[in-house]
Amino acid sequence: MTSDPVKGQASNPANDSVRDPASGLVRDPASNPASGPVRNPASDSVRDPAWGPVRDKVLVVGMDGLRFDRLVALEPPVLSGLMAAGAYGTSLLPYGEAAAPRTESPGEIVPEDTAASGEDAATLGEGSPASSEDTAASGEVSSGRVIRSRTDSGPGWSSIATGVWPDRHGVVDNAFTHHQFAKYPDFLTRANAARPDLTTAAFFSWAALAEHGAFGPAIGTRFVLDGYAITWPTADKQVAAAAENHLASTGADLTFVYLGETDEVAHDLGPHCPDYTAALHTQDAYLGRFLDAIRGRPTFAGERWTVLVTTDHGHVDEGGHGGTSIEERTVFVIAARLSADLGGADLGSADVGSADLGGARLAGPRLVDVGPTALALLGIESDPACDLDGVPLEV
Repeated sequence: MTSDPVKGQASNPANDSVRDPASGLVRDPASNPASGPVRNPASDSVRDPAWGPVRDKVLVVGMDGLRFDRLVALEPPVLSGLMAAGAYGTSLLPYGEAAAPRTESPGEIVPEDTAASGEDAATLGEGSPASSEDTAASGEVSSGRVIRSRTDSGPGWSSIATGVWPDRHGVVDNAFTHHQFAKYPDFLTRANAARPDLTTAAFFSWAALAEHGAFGPAIGTRFVLDGYAITWPTADKQVAAAAENHLASTGADLTFVYLGETDEVAHDLGPHCPDYTAALHTQDAYLGRFLDAIRGRPTFAGERWTVLVTTDHGHVDEGGHGGTSIEERTVFVIAARLSADLGGADLGSADVGSADLGGARLAGPRLVDVGPTALALLGIESDPACDLDGVPLEV
């Protein structure tokens, strides 16, 4: 097991304002104007006349190799509930190597001499990901950018962490060889720099995310396990338990949790097998425990929690990724606010035949939008000098 010492942070009561402990909910001014939250023009924050300002908090959960069509078909109850009450959408990764062999196991490094040529590289259009299958390797670059990268976990999670695509953060496969994390740090590190009072934490069952600095050492707490060494189900279980405890018992403000078993099973057996169904439902149950831990916080009545769930890539039917197919390039973002119904908003979707789950649609949410969204929810604006590809989603 590869371990990074857990640098725990104690809850700071001064940072957590308390609201109505009887209801555990943020009151709706439309239904009860006299007692609902009101806007404070001086700080542009929501406050309750009886209990003071509401503190925004964010949980980001990543489930590796989770195909959106399988998520819809298998109907895991917690994720389905978040989609119905929150907002969701899909987009296509703007990269992939059409001629390269597929990654056949989690974290596998495909030798560079087998990589596709530039003519097979995916391309990025102006400000948006590729929107059709033939765009992936067309060679047309309307914005002058060509992204040569495999649809692997290294590039995917690095894009989620940094808010920029592989041609900027430098990770094009699972080797992390030319990463630029010093120039493009992860969103939790950015949060710490902007607001040192925040309690940040990241939990991984794939140690490479910490070892290579995709999620850096400046994060308040890093809990790192190695799924290869202790098996992915064991690592995910321990990661989930540690994250659940953190969410329940600390001043958690911004938390990231990575779960990897779905990717492991898909590599071995494909995403249509019973084991993939079981892995998804197990991860869904972990997510449910995270939400229960949040709702059980003594300070929950004075907090406004937003939960974001995403993945790094998909899989072909027989298992594996790295290429340019719709199944490999389709990714999703789910956004939900606890104790609030967003109407199941649709975040907007790539045309991949996704069902209408009653949720509102996000407008083509991309991996690079996750970090900027989390920061915006905490009141942290992106510095234009950071030159991020991602933008905050309207959730």
